[in-house]
Amino acid sequence: MASGPGETFIEWVDERYSTDIDRFDEQHKHLFGLLNDLYVAVDEGHSEAAIGDILRELERYTEYHFGDEEEFMQDCGYAMDCADCFYNHREMHAEFAETVREFREKHEAGEPITVDVLEFARDWLDSHIAGADVDQNYGEYFSETVPEDYDYSPGKLNKSRDDDRTYDASEESVRLGSDVHVGGAVSIPHGSMADWIRGLADRHGDRTAAYAYEDGQFETRTFETLYRDARAVAAGFLDAGVEPGTTLGIRTRPCYEWSVADLACHLAGVVSVPIYSGFDEERAVATETTAGIDALVTDGDPSEAVAGAAGTVFDVADLPRGDRPALPGFEADPDDVATVVHELDTEAEPLGVGLSHQNLLAAVAMLGDQFPVPSGGTGTCSLPLSHVFQRVATYYLWDSGAAAAYVPSDDLLAGLRLLSPEVLVGLPRVYDRLADALAAHIDDLGGVKGRLADGRAVERGQQLRDGGGESLTDTAAERLVFAPLRESFGWRTSSTRSRGATASGPSASSSCGAVASR
Repeated sequence: MASGPGETFIEWVDERYSTDIDRFDEQHKHLFGLLNDLYVAVDEGHSEAAIGDILRELERYTEYHFGDEEEFMQDCGYAMDCADCFYNHREMHAEFAETVREFREKHEAGEPITVDVLEFARDWLDSHIAGADVDQNYGEYFSETVPEDYDYSPGKLNKSRDDDRTYDASEESVRLGSDVHVGGAVSIPHGSMADWIRGLADRHGDRTAAYAYEDGQFETRTFETLYRDARAVAAGFLDAGVEPGTTLGIRTRPCYEWSVADLACHLAGVVSVPIYSGFDEERAVATETTAGIDALVTDGDPSEAVAGAAGTVFDVADLPRGDRPALPGFEADPDDVATVVHELDTEAEPLGVGLSHQNLLAAVAMLGDQFPVPSGGTGTCSLPLSHVFQRVATYYLWDSGAAAAYVPSDDLLAGLRLLSPEVLVGLPRVYDRLADALAAHIDDLGGVKGRLADGRAVERGQQLRDGGGESLTDTAAERLVFAPLRESFGWRTSSTRSRGATASGPSASSSCGAVASR
């Protein structure tokens, strides 16, 4: 690729360089143009100021292009399906960006830019863009794997990226469906999820971490027990051949063992992939295949297709256990992918989103800031744990020193009566069901009680919020109607609460908070 009189220093050739993605082909051409301009400026002895201007533009545009390319690879699924390729690619970008920065700094320090330096940059771009295992690789992935209706929206994943660029791409700006509400600063623990899990045991020790539902009653598990169980299962996964950095699916009903398997993945350095237990066989297999899972935790006997897509299958009721003094999860970087989540909509394409350790810890910190719960309190865990909201809400309860109660969704009211939780985690349909049950209870009251309840609750609630006093009617309604209704829904005012034959819990609260997801 030597350059002589009248020749271009580096020339674009479609057959050699094109990725068949117009956006990035145009960006690559602009990089070529900048390098050609720099070569001409050096070769013809242009002013140092002119050379400096080109170097600064080359540095700025290189940073923009690499950021855009990396965001695209994450957004279209390439970074998940070919994680090693993506991270190697990103390391190459970082090294070349550092080299360009050094070029600029040396020039500003008075060191001349030589043709040898320019040839290095040219050869790097040539091998990087034309290389079958680098830019051509994601181009091939895009053409063969990504759905035709996929539309890349720059800035969607990384809104902090500078949007100023030389390349004027034709694109629609990202439009938000609602206002953005910015809260206050929160303190996010720095480290991996494994560090955080160990910290739970250190901070909360023998306090109750979970209420596991067994045969109509709740059994307690302490934070020390939770950590011990998760460590043992993490070692069991590794002993069974699940490698750190690979993906493991969890497809079971919400239960204590689900969370143990999830925490075990963090400790083992394995990426968890929750799969909604309500998915049919076709949807479950598609999710397994898309996520490239290497093992699966399931309840009962999975179909041959579901088991075959995973390879190694573990029964949630008989998780493998082992004993290892050191676990690889403690070596994870906060920015490493910790889990891959999917839409629960059975009609949607099974495209996952990777969440890092820092993403999960940030969500926990934000929930704790907005919805403080007393240490020793209790919150519900009745939604599918494949729903990331329920999983993060469970982390938030534990971070606060509160217990997660695995309440069967089909018997929520019975669970509430036994537990009297301080926090109810739910979706709108959960509250709709509770409202329907409350209305049915009021209908059953009849007579004076029915008349006191009918329309009085909303009015009384508003008075209490406004600081109003109690009338005789309020006192009667409280004694005859509202206290018994609260009791039937688990909102108790007594100082003790029954949690079933084998469990006792913290002192009661007179109210129940709610954390909802849309």
